Amino acid sequence: MNDVLHPAVGLLLLLSVGALVAWGLYAAGVWREAVHPPRRGMAWALARGLPASPSDLGLDSEERTVATPGAEVPGWWIAGRGPADGPTVVFVHGHGRSRWDSLRRIGPWVDRSPLLVLVDLRGHGDAPGPSTLGRREHADLEAVVAEAERRRPGAPVELVGHSLGAVVAIRTAARRAAAGAPLAAVHAFGPYDGTRTPLEARLRVRGLPARPASDLVLWIAVRRWGAEEPLSAAAARLGPTRLVISADEHDDVSPLRHAHAIAARAPGAVISVTEGVAHGDLGVPEAAAGRTVTSSRRPSQVQPPAPPTAA
Repeated sequence: MNDVLHPAVGLLLLLSVGALVAWGLYAAGVWREAVHPPRRGMAWALARGLPASPSDLGLDSEERTVATPGAEVPGWWIAGRGPADGPTVVFVHGHGRSRWDSLRRIGPWVDRSPLLVLVDLRGHGDAPGPSTLGRREHADLEAVVAEAERRRPGAPVELVGHSLGAVVAIRTAARRAAAGAPLAAVHAFGPYDGTRTPLEARLRVRGLPARPASDLVLWIAVRRWGAEEPLSAAAARLGPTRLVISADEHDDVSPLRHAHAIAARAPGAVISVTEGVAHGDLGVPEAAAGRTVTSSRRPSQVQPPAPPTAA
């Protein structure tokens, strides 16, 4: 009996250890991709036939890096064609993207702003370091805004963010409002209330299992950078800052219910809803053309669902 039992137990133990190692390697890969996403810079833009620099759009610019205690924030400081009293507009890309992706979104602002700033967040584009998944990036954006204000004293500042960039923009504006220095507006394309939803959605769309690997990623993030406050709670502190949210009815990465939960907490927020615009193309004028279902829908007219549980 023992001669039969022992090999079976040994095989079961070997399989269990193998499964545990495989799961650990997979979870480590998910973590690495989350905090060190693929770099999408000039080569990425050229391979897709996209503008590789502001000059490709006929715009003059200079490259500048804003240093903060925890990061370096490279970016393009672009001379827009707007009036001298127009707003400074700062663009913030999504997770796994860069300022090259933001170039696709600047069109509507070029003629109304004399200064457009496109930055790379930590761990993206040309910016060094790992991403903190939105936990620390607001400090970097605050430094960029402060530099823009030094360059154009008294000019209003608007933030334009996509996905992770929308999250960072809203948190930054909320902190500024709480400090008594509110920004003029935030234009948020595809914001989400908590990191778990987009993290797991991006895995599922590739046919990969989300949990428990996502649980481990979020657990590590909390221990490294602190707990994540729901974005809807930050939106409640925007004060006079105008919030304009653009979302898509079928977006799985940043579901429409998240947009409603965020807007419901922000005074005077407005939502524009499209149908059939991919998450990565939200805010790109050509992608949204003719796809607006509901424009300027105020959250007070809609009953938003409860915000998702924060990671």
